[in-house]
Amino acid sequence: MELLSESRKILPGVAEEQDPMPLVTVKPKYQVTIPAKLRKGLNLREGDVMEATVVGDGILLRLKDVVDRGAADRVAAILDAIECTPEDARRSEEEIMAEVIADIAEARKARRARQG
Repeated sequence: MELLSESRKILPGVAEEQDPMPLVTVKPKYQVTIPAKLRKGLNLREGDVMEATVVGDGILLRLKDVVDRGAADRVAAILDAIECTPEDARRSEEEIMAEVIADIAEARKARRARQG
């Protein structure tokens, strides 16, 4: 009885002579364990978030980065408020950092003056 001939497909870049694709079993509560060889190859860690998509007669799992929406919205608002001129776009990181450091020093000096 040939169970795997139709559904077993070789990944791009993986030679046919290599080990067959590992099998997984659906456990209670529909859990599956991703084989160690695959986990190591993808550098998966416990707690990683993955997106599951139906592809043909299978399931494709993709790693996803989780972003704090509140923090992302705050950063987007800050970036929207910044007016970048063409001259600013041509400045080097060193010039920008020097200006930021000078602005911070000036703000600290003003705060100390207010505090007495």
